[in-house]
Amino acid sequence: MNRLIAVEEWVGETRAAVVEQGQIVELHFDRWSQHGVRAFAGELYLGRVKKVDGALNAAFIDLGRGNPGFLPFGKAGRPAGMHEGAEIGIRVTRESFGEKGPTLAIVDVDEKGDAPRLIEADANLAERLLRRYPDAELAWADEADIDISVAIDVALSTGVPIPGGGMLLIEPTSALTAIDIDSAGRTANAGRKLALDLNIAAMVEIARQIRLRALGGNVVIDCLHLRAQPDRKSVENALKRALKHDPARIDTQPMSRFGLIELVRQRTGPSVAETHNSRSGHASDETLALAALRRLETEARAHRSARLTLRTSPAVHDWLLAKHFDAQAALSDRIGPRFAFESRQGANREFIEVTT
Repeated sequence: MNRLIAVEEWVGETRAAVVEQGQIVELHFDRWSQHGVRAFAGELYLGRVKKVDGALNAAFIDLGRGNPGFLPFGKAGRPAGMHEGAEIGIRVTRESFGEKGPTLAIVDVDEKGDAPRLIEADANLAERLLRRYPDAELAWADEADIDISVAIDVALSTGVPIPGGGMLLIEPTSALTAIDIDSAGRTANAGRKLALDLNIAAMVEIARQIRLRALGGNVVIDCLHLRAQPDRKSVENALKRALKHDPARIDTQPMSRFGLIELVRQRTGPSVAETHNSRSGHASDETLALAALRRLETEARAHRSARLTLRTSPAVHDWLLAKHFDAQAALSDRIGPRFAFESRQGANREFIEVTT
């Protein structure tokens, strides 16, 4: 398969896209604010057992950062020496999402004492993706003409066009993600074939959107009505074929008589929306602050000697100065100490302005 990993590095965040056959299929993010706060997949820790839960056949492990990790015992049962307060070597196998901590596995380590603490950090984002896709080519996003910002906008949008006509309406909720196939009026008097063709075309885009958005958990697809069982089976098979290249584990159910297809996709980490949005569903202060820093850095490259002023809303300005990471020092290293941050009182949250 023709696969590319396109990367861009900005102050505050590294962003990457996995491109297959010329189409972006995955988005990945490494935010500096999470370093030392969040446990990343592949990292090795000396953890401390916080609680052993016999009913779950598992333990909760304090890693010294983020929510306690979940360590399932599996068929072998509770290991010897597993008790509250014990030190244990663990590796993160799946990152946390929402309020749930990371998933862990037991490993042997030689180091003891001062738990909980990080023993071995994982590689950077690009190296992690190359480990997952060793056949991929690595390139800078701008040199490969890959627009990651546009792909993020698509991954956060509610409506997505279906090639050939119609729309997907994608609505995440706390319990599941609902995907509705909207014919845009095309099937009103068109008969069975158009409904079948549109459903089948939608399955390809649905599979891409699920992977692009890093959706996990329950997904319910509301298809256009089909009476004939062979037609329903054709749509189910089209979805299974489209999901075949998704590396996450996915279980699908047959289409119900109401035209619903349910599937469960393995959670491999936070979704694109969980990374970028607050609980209200709007862009978080951090997302807006990082966008402002990208704007400033871009303008600085275009105006090599000018002194620049970045103006943002009070909430975003406060985030930039809150030392989640030292944005001013990092920017000075890249573009020189020729900028200033200002707060624009009364501006809406999305306001960003860079002037010379």
